[in-house]
Amino acid sequence: MPKAENLSSWILFVFVFFVYAISASNTITFWDSPEFITSNYTLQASHPPGAPFYTILCKVVLSFFPATKAALITNLISSFFGALTITLLFRITINIAKRILSETKSKHSPTIVLISGITAALTLAFSDSFWTASTEAEVYTLSFALMTGMIHIMLLWEQTLDKRKEVIFILLFTFLLGIATGVHLILIAIVIPLSILITHKKFGLTIKNFILAILTGCITFFIIYGCIVQGIIKLTNNTDIWLVNSFKMPVNTGILIVLLLVTLVFSFLLLFSRKRQKTTLHHLTLGTIFFLVGMSAFLMPLQRSGATTLIAESVDNSNKMLQYVRAEQFGVASIPLLKGPVYNAPLDKDIGFVDGKPEYTFDAAQNKYVKVHDGKFKQVNYANEFKMFFPRMFDKGDAEKYKAWTPIFGEPIKYPVRDEVVTINKPTFGENLSFFINYQVIWLNARYLFWNFIGRQNDHHGLGYIKDGNWISGINALDKSRVGDQAVVPPHYKNHKGNDAYYFLPFILGILGIIALRKHQQYFWTTVLLFLTFGIGITIYVNPVPSSILIRERDYIFIGSFVIFALWIGLSVIFLAKALQKIKNQKIRIGIVATIVLLAAPIQLLAKGWDNHQRGHDEFAYYFGKAYLDACPPQAILITNGDNMTFPLWYLQQVEGYRKDVRVINFDQLNIQTHIENLKNTVYDSKPIKIDLDKALYVSGVEKLFPLQEETQEAAKLPILFKFLKQENTRINWNGRMRHYIPSTSFSIPIDTTRMKKLFDPAKLNASYTASITWKHAKKFYGMNEVVLMNLLMNNIHERPICFAINGKKDHLMNLEPYFIQHGMVNILAPIQRTDPKVNPKIVATKMMLPYLMDTVNFEGFSNNDKFIKSDNITYAREILRQNYYFLAQALLEEGNTKKAIAVLDKCNALFPNETVPYKQYAYAIGKLYVRAGNRQKGTEICRTAMQNIWGELQWMTSFDPPYPIINLRHAYRLKGMYFQMMQQFPNGIENAPVSKETFQQFDAAFQTWQKRNWPY
Repeated sequence: MPKAENLSSWILFVFVFFVYAISASNTITFWDSPEFITSNYTLQASHPPGAPFYTILCKVVLSFFPATKAALITNLISSFFGALTITLLFRITINIAKRILSETKSKHSPTIVLISGITAALTLAFSDSFWTASTEAEVYTLSFALMTGMIHIMLLWEQTLDKRKEVIFILLFTFLLGIATGVHLILIAIVIPLSILITHKKFGLTIKNFILAILTGCITFFIIYGCIVQGIIKLTNNTDIWLVNSFKMPVNTGILIVLLLVTLVFSFLLLFSRKRQKTTLHHLTLGTIFFLVGMSAFLMPLQRSGATTLIAESVDNSNKMLQYVRAEQFGVASIPLLKGPVYNAPLDKDIGFVDGKPEYTFDAAQNKYVKVHDGKFKQVNYANEFKMFFPRMFDKGDAEKYKAWTPIFGEPIKYPVRDEVVTINKPTFGENLSFFINYQVIWLNARYLFWNFIGRQNDHHGLGYIKDGNWISGINALDKSRVGDQAVVPPHYKNHKGNDAYYFLPFILGILGIIALRKHQQYFWTTVLLFLTFGIGITIYVNPVPSSILIRERDYIFIGSFVIFALWIGLSVIFLAKALQKIKNQKIRIGIVATIVLLAAPIQLLAKGWDNHQRGHDEFAYYFGKAYLDACPPQAILITNGDNMTFPLWYLQQVEGYRKDVRVINFDQLNIQTHIENLKNTVYDSKPIKIDLDKALYVSGVEKLFPLQEETQEAAKLPILFKFLKQENTRINWNGRMRHYIPSTSFSIPIDTTRMKKLFDPAKLNASYTASITWKHAKKFYGMNEVVLMNLLMNNIHERPICFAINGKKDHLMNLEPYFIQHGMVNILAPIQRTDPKVNPKIVATKMMLPYLMDTVNFEGFSNNDKFIKSDNITYAREILRQNYYFLAQALLEEGNTKKAIAVLDKCNALFPNETVPYKQYAYAIGKLYVRAGNRQKGTEICRTAMQNIWGELQWMTSFDPPYPIINLRHAYRLKGMYFQMMQQFPNGIENAPVSKETFQQFDAAFQTWQKRNWPY
């Protein structure tokens, strides 16, 4: 039978890799994929806390292929490790299955074992999340391959009686664990559940030993993560600061000294333990050495810190490395776990701020580490009355979002705030747990598990609405209380290609698999703890806020738990084989079991998931990024933000060498010192950007916020403002510290029109130059990125085109819209405005945009309803691309070019038809534009369709009492308002609208009743 197992594992690997290779995209996709491809190709650090081993591995492979194939090859690397994970899961499953059946003397046991392994492997292979992760460039399949590899090794260790093999397996485990830290730090947590196997073998699994095993596993996790991974880097940092500042040694000397010290210490321990025959010490030393060797990939970001372009912050010394590994850029260290304040906690009435640790950063000019923050009044000190155990609702910025996921009334507490006693409703612990269960457990964890093994509604970004990203079973009687009755679901949602219902079958098999393990406590508890550690354990540790789901779905984080659930599904074969013992003919019984399990799980998943996992035709992210670059004039500065509007552009420039003259700046990264300083350098064909901001304002470690202290109603002229910010005597005392501040909410850039680069002729735009760019941008605090951007605008507005990406976001625009000229998919900042109030103030460069949108850009693919289109693509087409065509057509109409305007509208509708990109508000505006252009029939039909789409959603949402009522009621209220506005503006009059005024009034009355019944406040 071992031959059959080996052959099966190879067949599984080849088959699954083949399926993944067919499914994989030929180019970049959205999110982190283009970032990883770029960092792999250029061999530089990716976003914190980094994946240096993954980067090095991919770079080695990519060295054998041309740049144009970098995306495809990196996608296939994910496919390779996905298939490897499947093979390892097969090995794990048959290993455990053999132990379960070891007491059974049936000659058919090997067949049952084989079917179990195949079922588990293929179920994981074709589960929604794992299939997706295996077809795009990400670190996850490599991390899961390492995870399953470590589990497999520990199972071999647990079962061997050979002491020498035990040592080999442990050393191999520690080496893989070290490598795993260079792929994804969360994999260190595997030591917690695997402590059960060790305890079982060495001491037996009593209740006492079980508890001690869990405690030992947790302590081991914190020792590895806190003392070894972070501790060595922290020791290196402190040593480097001491050597550089005290002895004027070169920067990073501390790294060499600590490496030498570690080498000497472990060499001594090896020799000492071997000579004195201290076997345990010897093996611990070897294990630590193997771990450190595996972890050594973290030297790569230091070695590549001088890269010309930067994806993440330059890690050029041990100080930066410590910040990088801790992911301080994302504020991970400030997230409370066991005890902390609630989101509306006031400052302590006596001591609002307390001292923290000083901040040091390396100053190359002085060749020393300088103290940029003395630590005085560094940390916020909240009132103890507003702290609680296990705080799940802690982020002030998400206050209203917490209230949306669970009703919060709180307990009133009177407390002095700024010398005035106020009543603050502190959330109760019960409400805290309610949010934890509703959002963190159900929405951010269980929902993803159910997606994969019960069914998924669609691939839409789930924000709590009944229409997007829910789990479904396909059994209407069970689903309708959460997503409504299928009879009222609009066809677009009902017939979505991502609508895959599995009728609970894989999930039930998983439960049966757990039951099959009940008599084998070591495997039962090890797999249960693995499932919990890489599932809800991650949620508890990360403590996600509601804003985290606004960015993207997070199912990929929990795939480690899905691996274990797939294992349980495989073991259900054993349960069913025993349950059907009344069938005496064993061949028939095994045949029936195999048919049931394979059809219910892997075959069903493959058949239903095939269409919505075929990404080979999806090139939208590639051409979407290209469209932004194509819209920029030569030597342009492009301000953007968000992963999907940045990473594809960096990929195009740094990997494929496309439009390297454009300087792409991510607005969010203008908080980072090395990104700010990199602006001053020549990057590829892009000339240096002029920045004269005082380095003391943005150096790493200083406060990133500038408070508003309004001293004038007049606009602050930026040249004067930045002189003001350079002066030490213009600071104010802010919460115990002297801080620079912003004295006005309005700003102005003086313009010398004789120096302006003449991109536009104002006369042809029916506009004129202005003497300044003056705008209002009121905030309580101004971010470092806003101050840096204002400095950039002031210094470069005359010489270079400054473009802002049209990406559906507003933060990076800073309210500068009155001075924008639309130029393709970017707005160019220019001191040009229309002064005639009768003329549309929106200026569009129609001469450039007409050929650009009609011929240059490539947004094909949305008109083919036979192929799966990702929801991200549909969202961007509906909310970004349609409006570009609308504004061009509108401008052409205003210029009197009616035929060209209609041609643009026709192109838009041909590219983005209602069948794939449902008509909504922008489509309605396009319909009105058709009417304005003289094509009333077509315009009216588009408006009617847009209204019918919204009406269908309204009928669906109000047909029952939905879960997460606050979220769904707010959405329904917005839809109702939108629909009412469309009725009033309907081209043929409100009396000819799809729904009569009387019908709408009846609906509105029913809506009010529905709202009162569901609104909790």
